[in-house]
Amino acid sequence: MPDHWLSHRWFTAPLMLRVVALALLAWLCLLMLQICVSYWPWSSTQGFLILKRSVVDWWPWRLAFVLHVAVSGMVLLAGFSQFSAGFKRRWPMAHRRLGWLYVAGVLGVAAPSGLMLALYAAGGWPTQLCFVLLTLLWVGSTVWAVRCALQRRWLRHRDWMIRSYALTLSALSLRTWKLGLYALAPYIDWLTPRHIYQLEAWLGWGVNLLLAEWIIRQLRRP
Repeated sequence: MPDHWLSHRWFTAPLMLRVVALALLAWLCLLMLQICVSYWPWSSTQGFLILKRSVVDWWPWRLAFVLHVAVSGMVLLAGFSQFSAGFKRRWPMAHRRLGWLYVAGVLGVAAPSGLMLALYAAGGWPTQLCFVLLTLLWVGSTVWAVRCALQRRWLRHRDWMIRSYALTLSALSLRTWKLGLYALAPYIDWLTPRHIYQLEAWLGWGVNLLLAEWIIRQLRRP
């Protein structure tokens, strides 16, 4: 990745803004790792798995879940490293290797296993459709980011990596929306647990993509 990335608008923003943004991203990554670790040792009656009694003991679904949870934490950390100008400047080789680790984790494990989980998502077909679309967009944006990198179209590569990582973070934003929607539930009769799950699923990645597009537009401004 060329050095003109480092002189771009995002990296010349006030230091405090960059520190706050990276600190927030780091906190989100640690939160996701905490969620991932909470599933070990394995217990089919823990957390999210309580809602999956119909498939939790079916070995293809269980394998997909374990792989998805285990690799998602790695993908979050590898992707986090890609947005630090200082890290890229000091350790360019590590930056590239972690970038390829992110791509391999998404395309090789996290997305395929996520597709299996999407097909059996709770909340009916609206939620299943939501997670299938999320997986397809995740794969598409990551593949396009790789394609642009191989063509040495670095700014396009950056844009598609932003979109890909925004979708990666949907697992965290989904849980944030869940807390907000449950806080509103006592005041809105329509917000049943089923509707909340459907809404948080769509908001979890839809709003992330909108924010990603806003960031990309800001970076493109002269």
